[in-house]
Formats: sequence, C-alpha cells, structure tokens
Amino acid sequence: MSTNLKKIGNSEFEVKYNVKGDELNKAKEKALKSLAAKVQIKGFRKGKAPVEIAKDHISPLQLANQTINESINPAYQEILKEHKIRPIAQPNVECTNYKEDEIELTFKIVTEPEVTLGQYKELNIPLQKVSVSKTETDNAIKKLLEDNAELSLKEGPAAMGDTVVFDFKGYINGKEFDGGSADNYSLVLGSNQFVPGFEDQLVGVSAESKKDVIVTFPEQYIKDLAGKEAKFVCIIHEVKTKVIPELNDEFVKSLSYEGVNTVEELRKHETASLLQRKTTDAKNKQFSELLNKVIENSTLEIPERLIQSESAALKQQTIDQITQNGLTYEQYKEITGMNDETLDNNFRENALTRLREYLVLNKIGQVEHLTIARNEVEQYYSNVAKQYGMKLEDVKKTLSPNEQNIISNLYQNKIERFLIANNLEEKKPEVKETNTEETKPAKEKEVKKTTKKTTKKSEKEEVSEDK
Repeated sequence: MSTNLKKIGNSEFEVKYNVKGDELNKAKEKALKSLAAKVQIKGFRKGKAPVEIAKDHISPLQLANQTINESINPAYQEILKEHKIRPIAQPNVECTNYKEDEIELTFKIVTEPEVTLGQYKELNIPLQKVSVSKTETDNAIKKLLEDNAELSLKEGPAAMGDTVVFDFKGYINGKEFDGGSADNYSLVLGSNQFVPGFEDQLVGVSAESKKDVIVTFPEQYIKDLAGKEAKFVCIIHEVKTKVIPELNDEFVKSLSYEGVNTVEELRKHETASLLQRKTTDAKNKQFSELLNKVIENSTLEIPERLIQSESAALKQQTIDQITQNGLTYEQYKEITGMNDETLDNNFRENALTRLREYLVLNKIGQVEHLTIARNEVEQYYSNVAKQYGMKLEDVKKTLSPNEQNIISNLYQNKIERFLIANNLEEKKPEVKETNTEETKPAKEKEVKKTTKKTTKKSEKEEVSEDK
C-alpha cells in the first residue's frame, strides 16, 4: 500500500500505516495461534488445545494487543521497502486507531543523518617522530627484573616496596564498619591501594606484631565514610621483600622470548618493543587529530532521539562496569564527587563524539565505495587461527555468530587506513622554464658543437657517395 513519509525533525520521519484486509487477517491468525500456545485448558497439555477451543479462553483485549504486535514488523518492512530509507535505530511505534477491520499504526523513524563532507584528503597531519633512549631501555629491563622478582620472608622492619601480609579491622567511633576488614591481606607498601596515610604507617612494622593505623577518609568518598576518622587494628603476620634476579644470559633464557637468549639480544628486544609502542601511540594520535579535522570540516545534524539513545547506552555500560567492581552507581557518584547532571552531560558529550565519528567515517566509506569482500573476512579468520594456534573451522564456529560485528570492525579499519593513506599532499615536481644551452657545462657545450659539425660532415659524405 502507498504511505506518506512526513519529516518531523532532523532525519526523523513519521509514517502512518493502515493494516487491513488480508494483512489484518494474517496478523489476527498469528496472534490467535501465539496466545493459544500459552493457554492451559483442563484435559489438554499446556498449549496443545485446538485453537477453536483455546480462543474461548482468550480475552478480546489480549487478542487485540497481540494482533497489533504481529502487525508491526510486516508493516515496518513495507515502509522501508517503499521509501528506501535507512533507519539507524529502532522505530517508535504507536497504535493510533484500532477497529475490527482496520488498525492504524504510526511509526516514528530515525534515519541515518545526512552528512556533508568537507576536505578529508591531503590534510597534512604529521606523524610524530619517535625514538627510544638508552635510559628508557634500561628502565624497561629494570621493570622486567622487578616483575620477575621473588618474595622472600624478611626478618627486619617493613620498608616501602615490601609486602605486608596482615589482618585488619576498621572502627569509626569504636564501632566496626562494613567493608573495613579482611584476613591475610597482601599489601605492597607504596602501591597506594589504601586510603592516603595508611601504608605510610605500616612502614617499620615486623612480623608477628600489632599496629593501630589512624586515618581520615577523603571528603570525596563513600557518603557513610567521607571525612570521618577511622582506626584500623592491624595484626601483622609476615613481611616479605623482593629478591631481584641478576641480569644475565640465564635470566634472559628464563623469559622464553623467541630468538632472545643473551642480555644484548634482550636490550634489542626491549628497544624494539618500546619503539613499536611509541609508533603505535604516534599513529593513534595522528589519526585522532586527522579525524577531528575531518569532522570539523564536515556538516551534520544528529537527531536528539539518537543522541539520547547513545547516551543511555553509555550510561548503562558504565553502571555495568561499576557493578562488576562491587560498587553501586550512588557510591560511584560519592567517590567521584559528580552528580547526575554532571555525569549525564559527560555521557551526552561522549555520545555526540562517538556518533560524529561513526557517521563521518561511514560517509567517507560510502563516497569512496569502500566495501569488505568475503575473502577479507576469511583472511581475518585465518589470522585469528594462526595467532592462537587454533583450527580454522573451530575459529569460524566460535566467531561466525558475531560475523556482522567483525565485518563492521573490518569496514571501519579500512576507512581509517584510507584516511591515513590519503592524508599527506602529493608533492608535484616544480617545472621551471630555463635556457637549456646556458645551463649546460662548458665542456658539454663543446661536445655538442663538435657533434653537430661531425653530423653535417657525415651528411655531406653520404651525399657524395650517392653521387
């Protein structure tokens, strides 16, 4: 059927669709079967009663609601097909009129916003030059030694960098508080895991001793504890210190780095790793600056509903991460000192940034006719199989359910590579008008003159011979 597409905002459209005739009958039939499958009738297993019997146990309101639900997707697909629009989010749907012989559905659809690209090639965003100093390599090896250090029991007092194994209980005004106690806790002094001042007071403790630590919680902290003084009764069990291994070929071999067996080879390996890391950071910085410039040169208007949807998704992701870390969203706000308004503004700004980047990159992909071929997807699977030492069929079996996301990521990466490859302006050779004879070296001029004379002489000789 023919429908009218009405623009109601930036990339937002409203369409009214009337479901009637065969379409409506099919929707009612599907609705009845769906509801009948949930009906429990005496003498029949649940959902096994004939539809003609089950419908007597289904209310008109239930049937109407289910019929509307069954009508929505077919109607929506017809709208997309008729108007050839590309939605970027799920539509809002409302039943604006219901009759026995006709249902009116009103769709509010957000389409991909129109993007007008400005200059996106030859922007000349430089790639920062990187290098690795001897000191940086020395520090990397030092950290490698520390990471491979073994802990050894220490008889003397604890110092910064030592590990203290202890039980503790926290009290405020003489009462133990929730979350303020633990047994056999291993704390590296100087790691700043605890409230400021806590670790400093454990410097000097010895094994099998007791220590009362007095601290004041920061003002920006969980509401019940913020700004309050607390006493932690600590029972010290052990003090351990790091035993740093000696840097020699034996230590290098213990790392099991491929092709790295000597101290000199380790230095080269760490230098190369640092250089690669710095190069990656420089490339990421270059691309970020390049993309920001492309967005600045482009024009686009993003529908408010799309911004709100993306903001809500970012907020939920944050809440999920906070919950995984054992905190509530309210506690997170107390610790960070941010309120709902500040956080929601941050989510909104981040949502706008993500949407602008996505829309502009996709527009470039469309304009430049960039696509992902099947062989590129297959190559991705092969690379994963090689990287993790897996069979190709096992990789496909595991990853293929999310293949659309894989294709999307490959597509974004291809656009990014295209932008980088077309970033620098091609330098065209300068053409200057000069007198060729005047610019030739003196000896070359003489050779040229001699050649001319010789040529004339030869021509005369040839003529003479002809005669």
